[in-house]
Order: sequence, then structure tokens, then C-alpha cells
Amino acid sequence: MFSIILGYIVLSISGLLYGFSEVRIEEVIKDSPAYYAGIQPGDVIKKVDGHFVFDSSILSLAIKEGKELNLEIIRNNKPLELKIKPELFDPEYTIVFKTNSDITFDSYNIKSFNMNPPEKIKDILPNLEKGDKLIIELDNGKVVEGKIEGYNISPKRYAIGVYFATFSNIINKDIAPFQKNDVITKINEKNIKNGLDLIELLSSISMSPEDILVTINDNKISEVKKGFNSDTLTITILRNGTEKTIKLKKSEFLSILQEPLVLKFAFDKWKPKGFEVISVSIQWANTLLRAMIDVIGQLFTGKVKTTEVMGPVGIAGAVGQAAKAGPEALISLIALITLNLGIVNLLPIPALDGGRIVFSLYEMITGKRTNPKVEATIHTIGFLILMGLFVYFTYNDILRFFR
Repeated sequence: MFSIILGYIVLSISGLLYGFSEVRIEEVIKDSPAYYAGIQPGDVIKKVDGHFVFDSSILSLAIKEGKELNLEIIRNNKPLELKIKPELFDPEYTIVFKTNSDITFDSYNIKSFNMNPPEKIKDILPNLEKGDKLIIELDNGKVVEGKIEGYNISPKRYAIGVYFATFSNIINKDIAPFQKNDVITKINEKNIKNGLDLIELLSSISMSPEDILVTINDNKISEVKKGFNSDTLTITILRNGTEKTIKLKKSEFLSILQEPLVLKFAFDKWKPKGFEVISVSIQWANTLLRAMIDVIGQLFTGKVKTTEVMGPVGIAGAVGQAAKAGPEALISLIALITLNLGIVNLLPIPALDGGRIVFSLYEMITGKRTNPKVEATIHTIGFLILMGLFVYFTYNDILRFFR
């Protein structure tokens, strides 16, 4: 419990020193619930159902429930209230595959997926691994073939149809060949107006020339991206009002973008007034706790893979990255780790505090003392299991360094 309380305290200190991030809308998808509700790019979501929104995850959790939401937004420094009803969207499948043939998509309607009806994609895709064959037959008779490189499945979910502002297209610090405040305006003749355009283009930059990315919605290919043919990028920037051209290898550009805080944020910070910082920090911590509990539940149900869980080596790496990003990121990570420690320790697993609480509850209910030898044996087994998990997660952490 002290770990959890300490997490609340650390988050309050962070909020007091640095404030909280705005949740700003970067883009509104046409004909979406947000579009019809009147939400506009540049709007800042201040509250949802009366609760402060200082992180997009709070809004995402509210949207997830599918109920009508009351939003308080700030537009041109003026408050505005809107109501919005999330819409249930079909599953979305994003697949990257490698092919040697020159593929053109004359049609986007799928007739079969790996020789099966397209309705079977949700059953087939999770069983495919890197290198497995991909065969997509379109309704015009054309067949697209390749080998799977990777995929992502977004399950059926509620959404409102917006993209949140994250990073801008402005360089935040001197990092050769860029200088602070350089504005990236074009990459290989692709115009870059904001950070969202840059993020969208990164998928093509990170792919090889033989790679193709397809996004499938409702048995249709909704988007197609191909890897850049050239290994060299021609990047146009605006520096002190003058347009300049920089040539970089794709690997060099991607390496630069992986540096902490290399791009400026596309939103501002806001600080609560007076004691409001305490209530907002408590809400922040409550949201993190809820998210952690959800992830732990998904871990036991198989919705989250164990390979996605960080062990001590992974945590050390994350702390190192946070330290590079600055004290604010480091303080937030410390709070996250502290809260996580408290939650995990309360799990009803032998050798953890939660396991000991189970024995105490048993004794309170039955009025009988547990046989010390039996309890010691159970805790020893639990400890060995924990050590096995410790080794497993550490092994996964080390594998990440070679991926």
C-alpha cells in the first residue's frame, strides 16, 4: 500500500513542477462521430463527463465504454461543451508482407484470404508467423502473393474518429545534420504539414522496397503503402525562414527520430491552480492503476502476450531512456514503476503480499491457524515460480536487443 501511496505523491510532485499535457485534436476523420459532433482540429479536450483529461488514455477509457460523452473543450481560448456518442468500429488488420512482384491494386475488395473467405481473416491471421505465405485474391481475379513480415490486429472497438496531437514536425534540439527549430516540410516530395504526416510516412520509410503494407477493414483493403525504393531520403527543411535540402540514409533518419525529445510536442502544458493539483494528480494515478489492472487481466486471459512484459533488464533500459529525456519523464516513470510494484505485490500469488493476505483472510474466516509447514511449502513453490518468471522476462528483455 505504501508503494501505491508513494506513487500518488510522486505524481503530485510531477504535476506541481511540470503541469499536465493538453489533449489536443490533430485531425478529425470525415463522417465520424467527432465530425458530426462539431469537434475541430486544434480543439483541446479539457474534461470528459466532468473529469479532467490530462492524458489521451483517460478519454480512450471513456470512449471504450461506448456511452454518450459530455466533453468540455477549449477552442480559441473559449470553453465549449459538446456531446458525442462513440461508434462501434469493425476490426482492422494491418499486414506487412514482402513480395518480388510489382503489384498494382485495381480493386480493393477481397474475395479470399489464404484460400479462405475474407470473414476468416480474424481466425487465420493470428496463426501466421513471419515468413508464412500470404495469398489475397481480389474480386477482379487478381492474386496478391507474398511472405508475412508482420501484422497488427485492432479488435472491434468504440471510437469517435480523431487523431490526437503527439509530436510536431519541428526539431527540438541540435542533432546533426538538423538544428533546433528546423521544420521538416517535405520528404522525397511528400509534403509534411504536421507531426501526423510525419508519423504516417514513417511506416513507408521503415519498410524495404519489397515490402507492402495493407490495411483491411470490412473485407476491403482500405490503404496500401509501399516501402521507399531509394535508401536515401531527400528531406526539405525550413531553417530561419530559408528552405534547405538534407540527404540522409533511411537508417540514419530513423535513428535520429529514436532520440528522446528530438521532436517538439504538438501540444502545450497546463498547470492546475492551488490545491487542484492534488485532485488532478489523484485522478491521474487512478487512471494509471485502472490501466495496470486491465493489462494484468488481459495478461491472464491471453489478450496481452507475455513477451510484451518488461523484466528488470527492460526496466533498466526504459529508465535510461527516461533519464535522457529529462527529469520530468524520469519522475513519471518512477511513479509508474512504484504504482506497478504495489499492484503486482497485491496479487494473490504465494510469496507475494497478496498471497499472505489470502492466508490471513482464511484464518480470519475459519478461526484456524494454517499449518506453518504447509504455508511455508506453498510460499516456497510460489517463490520458485516467481524466479522462473524473473528468468523468462529477463530472457525476453535480452532478445529485444537483437530484434
